[in-house]
Amino acid sequence: MDSLLRIRSFAKINLALAVPGRRPDGYHNIETVFQTIDLSDELEFRPSAEISLVCEGLPGVSEKDNIVWKAASSLAERAGKSAGAAISLRKNIPSGAGLGGGSGNAAAALLGLRRFWNMDVSDEDLSAIALELGSDVPFFLMGGAALGKGRGEILTGLPDFQPEYLVVLFPGISIPTASAYAALNLGLTSVDSDIRIQRFPGLMENGNSWRAGIFNDFETAILPLYPEIAEAKIFLEKQGAISTLLSGSGSSVFGFFLSEESARVAVAAVNRANWRAFPAKTLTRAEYFQRMFGQSPKI
Repeated sequence: MDSLLRIRSFAKINLALAVPGRRPDGYHNIETVFQTIDLSDELEFRPSAEISLVCEGLPGVSEKDNIVWKAASSLAERAGKSAGAAISLRKNIPSGAGLGGGSGNAAAALLGLRRFWNMDVSDEDLSAIALELGSDVPFFLMGGAALGKGRGEILTGLPDFQPEYLVVLFPGISIPTASAYAALNLGLTSVDSDIRIQRFPGLMENGNSWRAGIFNDFETAILPLYPEIAEAKIFLEKQGAISTLLSGSGSSVFGFFLSEESARVAVAAVNRANWRAFPAKTLTRAEYFQRMFGQSPKI
């Protein structure tokens, strides 16, 4: 066991998101293109006789309700060991923002603790634990760009593309996932695959033309209900964003910019007290693990 392991836990955006309909089991089928970005939280693991968690930046969530504690406990139980760790989580990614902050934390905890505890846990077992924690947690075991189907857990890795600079803008409100899906008012699904999703990976391989093809089915329902989100999109457009989009089911929006400098200028222009803006860059799969650990883990 290492004396200290410090890792980063990254956010994601959805470059494309289609919701064909509701399934008989009450869940929704989605088709989406996930992409990791370098907006991050930080996790630290120290030796301890038991699992404990201290979290900064997430008020009102108890230790055992935090997904990081659940991930650690599930990994120890699956491995059949009485393992302990004193875990610190420093939050920077806004919660309830459609950026996968909690899911990324869970995946980072699984990857980090497998190393910290020196556990011989297979990638398949780690993925199974991840899926029990949440439908998009498995994506954060992969990173980079990926096509997600089903509830988002059926993953196909996509080729990396050139780094893109963007601004993520959190408008200071959270949208419960259940409320976002309810706003769609969908019937039972009868669509096998959305043609827009089928075409999107091809667009990604064709230079930067894919930026004009980003879409999110939630926008039609969410933007009229939450004027603050629509205003955030308009703000990014006025600051020169090439294209803008709601991330996941909201509430954050993001916009692509031509350069890191222009993204930072847009961030500096934010003047609303309840808005949080972050300059960011897309991460390739290799960069994702290099910046999480300093080197690629085996998964």
